[in-house]
Amino acid sequence: MLRTPADFAALSAAPGVTTPLLGVRHRIIAVTENTASLRIGIATSRKVGNAVVRNRIRRRLKSIARELAPQVRPGAEILIGVRAAASTASSAELRAAFTECLRRARLVEVSA
Repeated sequence: MLRTPADFAALSAAPGVTTPLLGVRHRIIAVTENTASLRIGIATSRKVGNAVVRNRIRRRLKSIARELAPQVRPGAEILIGVRAAASTASSAELRAAFTECLRRARLVEVSA
């Protein structure tokens, strides 16, 4: 999980892809024994909704990322920017949007 401001700043200039629900910035770091295979950070602004809505979306995205982690390239760091339209999206729609972003960023195989 990306937690520090430095982690988020490092990804702010990284290449990205977008969908109507999510924006994803990504980079690949060198893999060592202590490196996690996938590190994610989730940025949700108040435009998305109140704290309950923002936290619900974060929990859904964390769950989706855990499911997709074995298929993602090792050493991937991903920053997910949640858009306001995600507040009314179902978990299936969020999963489809996240999978599409990963596919377009070439972080997973097409079959994911």
